[in-house]
Amino acid sequence: MSPIKPLRILLFLLIIFTAACRNSATDAPADAAIVGELDNTAVKLEISQDALYRLTLSDLSQAGVSISALSIDNLSLSSGGTAVPILIQEDALIFYGQAPTSRYTAVRPYILRVSQPGAAMTETAVPPANAAPLTNAPQTRHLEEDNIYLAETYRPGKPDVWYWAELGINDQVALSFDLPTLDAAAPATLRINLWGTTSSFEIANDHDFDLVINDQLIETLIWDGAIENIIEINLPPGTLRPGQNQILLDNTPPGAAIVDIMQVNWLELEYQAPPTAVNDLLRLPPINQTVALDGFSGDPLLLNIADPAQPQRLTGQTDALALTADIELLAVGPDGFRSPQAIRPMRQSDWRNSANAADLLIVTTDALAPALEPLVAARQRQGLTAVVIPIAEIYDEFGFGEASPDSLRAFYQYAIANWQTPPAYTLLVGDATTDYRGYLDGAPQNIIPPYMIPVQFGGETVSDSRLVDVDEDGRPDLAIGRWPVDTTADVEALIERTLAYEQGVASPDSIFATDASEAQFADTANRLQEASALPGETNELLDGPSAVEVADRINQGAWLATYIGHGSIQQLGKDDVFSSDYVDRLDSDQPPIIVQLTCLSGLFAHQAITSLSEQMLVQEGGPVLIIGATSLTLPNDQEPFALNLFQNLQDPAITRIGDAFTQAKRAMPVDIAPGLQEISDTFVLFGDPSALIVRPTP
Repeated sequence: MSPIKPLRILLFLLIIFTAACRNSATDAPADAAIVGELDNTAVKLEISQDALYRLTLSDLSQAGVSISALSIDNLSLSSGGTAVPILIQEDALIFYGQAPTSRYTAVRPYILRVSQPGAAMTETAVPPANAAPLTNAPQTRHLEEDNIYLAETYRPGKPDVWYWAELGINDQVALSFDLPTLDAAAPATLRINLWGTTSSFEIANDHDFDLVINDQLIETLIWDGAIENIIEINLPPGTLRPGQNQILLDNTPPGAAIVDIMQVNWLELEYQAPPTAVNDLLRLPPINQTVALDGFSGDPLLLNIADPAQPQRLTGQTDALALTADIELLAVGPDGFRSPQAIRPMRQSDWRNSANAADLLIVTTDALAPALEPLVAARQRQGLTAVVIPIAEIYDEFGFGEASPDSLRAFYQYAIANWQTPPAYTLLVGDATTDYRGYLDGAPQNIIPPYMIPVQFGGETVSDSRLVDVDEDGRPDLAIGRWPVDTTADVEALIERTLAYEQGVASPDSIFATDASEAQFADTANRLQEASALPGETNELLDGPSAVEVADRINQGAWLATYIGHGSIQQLGKDDVFSSDYVDRLDSDQPPIIVQLTCLSGLFAHQAITSLSEQMLVQEGGPVLIIGATSLTLPNDQEPFALNLFQNLQDPAITRIGDAFTQAKRAMPVDIAPGLQEISDTFVLFGDPSALIVRPTP
């Protein structure tokens, strides 16, 4: 008998999430609740930027940490499983926290545990000052905003695909910033990171714009190609000024190219400034100079952060420091400390118990977990062991608190390798987005993260299949499906419709709808029908039908409906064979399995557009088992996958959709062609992979 209790999630005490959190503006809604058990010996400190952080005993008590006094003997801090040095000073815990480096999360979690000895911050004495203090020190200012996502700009070694602003013909981009301290008489350097969206082969340098700083034309910048470019400009003294500054990128003057579009990524300034604290903070790069500490509201705490994971406290001097090349100084006055963006409770779970056993793992969010009881019960009646797992527990147990697909993948890796009965199916219940860090408005409330992968056409896209490729052979190691939904009502409806589908009677008919813009698509349909032995007398080819004809034909009855041709996120066919505008016409008592051999109609993680597959999935009277792609792939690569899939769907020995889908991927020689690998990675099953296939009776 499995030690996992069925429906365990419904038996746990509901604890209001915000009771143990800081900064309600960034936390879960007030009515959100944790489903599961909490670890009363640990909390998660979420850090969004490099800074020195300070927590008082009162702060920790309000966050639910039960401790009578702060001591290095009873508090430990870690990040990613590595100990983080801490300093206990004046009844406060102090540590240096770093901004996240993972693209998947806007915060880096630090785990604070009680009743465990921690790592004390080491101290280094600074020798007495032996020279006159310098009057200027080098400073660097990085300016960047992320407002535009362009997946197509992804290149190996260039993971940054978020941009600040677009600069096109007749456009200007004005960027303002403040330099509180600056020696305006000293020279400075400006670097601009750009991406060329357009490119003209006939023009040697197809990008040009004027650089204007504080109303002064500096120079006309010229470069070429649809590539990344970092331009470095030496600025003469007097260009920058203390206080507010403006950099204008001006593409209104006539240029070399008729079409000239660029993406502005970031700007970086190097300049000289007096070593004076701003907002009780002073940070200096390694220099062999004496520095006088000025501008602080009180005695500053001094750190060497040359190794930010192992900062050292600097002692011995309070007014002037003899810095050396191995010291990167961070001086923080009483008002310069920061607080974590949030303090959250850690989850307690037992998913690393090797005695666990489950056929179906349903991974979801706290908000959606209770609604899954009927699906768990139905699968158990069919003989499958099913368990619902709040993804927050996976983050804390397998990812050191990081809300990342890496944590989810580590969980699958462990369960497959170590559980008494490894899982065969997993259903992800929750929406997703490529906007992991929340740069844009409108991100889904419930996120079950997909993996980001590079692709041949389009730069990068999302992959659920890669989450369960635990042996890294390019193929999924268990059947995975997704319900990309946000609400309990959608979950309840999908469960009801899926179970009703399984109880229905299949039509003997199958349908191929093809894009008539190219003859090859109908030819492919005929080849697949013949090679997969789909009965010709019950198979209908619709070459270039209208969207209304497609909807009406599906409603008349079919057990399998396939589209072959061009596609986009919300439309099949160049001439609208079917699109999101017609989804509400679908109304079938026994909907078919939908297979879309096209591009992008399954891109469920777009920040602003709901894919056609998602819309069909939640349509009452629409299909509950849909296969669609998150990327651009070629018909020649799609065909072998489709042939394997159609054969599996007709094989009476294969009873569940996830097995038919996964075995079709695993049969492909993904190691011989990148295109086949992308089919395995980017074709998604929208539906429960443990759902029974309802096929015609022989």
